[in-house]
Amino acid sequence: MTRKTIVHVPEEIANKYRFVVVAGKRCEQLQRGAYPKVEVTVPVNKLGQPQEAPRLASFWAQVGIREVEESRIAFEEPEVFLPDYTTEAPISVE
Repeated sequence: MTRKTIVHVPEEIANKYRFVVVAGKRCEQLQRGAYPKVEVTVPVNKLGQPQEAPRLASFWAQVGIREVEESRIAFEEPEVFLPDYTTEAPISVE
């Protein structure tokens, strides 16, 4: 049985690709020890004891996706440099 995951892309992101990139970067930060900006339920092992900080990428990916969905992650859109190719250069003919 497969489950489809439906995510809400915030209006300020407005792009599924950018959503994935921002959530992925946030997942990396969380795996390196950043403090989550949403409430996180720590998984428990078979004995019912809470695990140490989970290192599974899937766990932190879900947390990162939820943070981006709830617009708790600020991001800056990079400035795009467009060169001006309309300048004319003289051609010398000898």
